[in-house]
Amino acid sequence: MANVYFNRECITVDDAAMPEFCNRFKKINAGGGLVRNSKGEYLVIFRRDIWDLPKGKQEPGETIEQCALREVSEETGLKELHLSTHICDTFHTYKLLGESCIKRTSWYTMECSGAEEPVPQTEEEITKVEWVSKERLQTIAEATFPSIKEVFSHAGLL
Repeated sequence: MANVYFNRECITVDDAAMPEFCNRFKKINAGGGLVRNSKGEYLVIFRRDIWDLPKGKQEPGETIEQCALREVSEETGLKELHLSTHICDTFHTYKLLGESCIKRTSWYTMECSGAEEPVPQTEEEITKVEWVSKERLQTIAEATFPSIKEVFSHAGLL
């Protein structure tokens, strides 16, 4: 079973029906990360007036793991990232230039080993990048996208 998010609404699609369901949309693959530092804090971004996690579209010739690392690095400015385990995949739909799209985002845990300060990628409309405690992450979960809550839940943070 997979949850598919339409704005803030969710439907559950049976695994057997998922390929046929996805054929109704332009398919987009993306990778993202739930990054933790040596202090046990988690990295969040603030984009378009909502808290989110860094993620982005897969480029041709790139593995989904490479995509996740590249996108997190681009959106946060962090370079000392280490990919760990796959958390889950989330699905959400949206319109792009009048075309219905379904984005599958593969989420990974990542560790940041350096003491670098994150820098928001402003050209992607990211205005803040912050390290937050697990307790604050739970507060952020109340005001973010349902798919991000799903990532937090699969990672054992909610």
